[in-house]
Amino acid sequence: TTDGGFILAGTVYHDTEFQGMLVKTDASGVEQWTHEYGDTGDFNDDCLWSVQETSDGGYITVGYTDSSGAGEVDSWLIKTDSSGSEQWSKTFGGAEDEYTFSVIQANDTGYILAGYTDSFGAGGFDTYVVKTYSDGDMQWSQTYGGAKGDFGTCVCEAKDKGYVVAGYTLSMGGGSRDFYVLKIT
Repeated sequence: TTDGGFILAGTVYHDTEFQGMLVKTDASGVEQWTHEYGDTGDFNDDCLWSVQETSDGGYITVGYTDSSGAGEVDSWLIKTDSSGSEQWSKTFGGAEDEYTFSVIQANDTGYILAGYTDSFGAGGFDTYVVKTYSDGDMQWSQTYGGAKGDFGTCVCEAKDKGYVVAGYTLSMGGGSRDFYVLKIT
């Protein structure tokens, strides 16, 4: 983080449920704060996988939830302030499952998420990319892939203001699982 510390995203298990968790440390790794996010009902899976500091000093984190949203499991985006207090939370997805593993703040101060979906696309799981405005409202979403599974696991912004998504594919390539790199303009 800009103060020399570290921010970690993860998941904590409590008896019958998972909740997303952020932990902020100083430069020596000493915990400064911890926050849990998600529903506290039984048998919920609310998991966080990626976090980034935002231009306002807060944090953007992404994962998936089955305690809210449109489908069984939905992509889950949370914006916090600098102390980890939730400012807003958004879900994205359809009637089936969506998982999101990577998020960055784009140069336009919106956010770009990468993961995969079973609700939309060509078949099986397909790479799922969501672009939001700075308030987390969806700007656009797109799927990429073939008849078998295609999984986006990482996203970054390219110098030409497009995006690069990396992951793995079962639809293309020479083996059962091959690296998958996608350039979006």
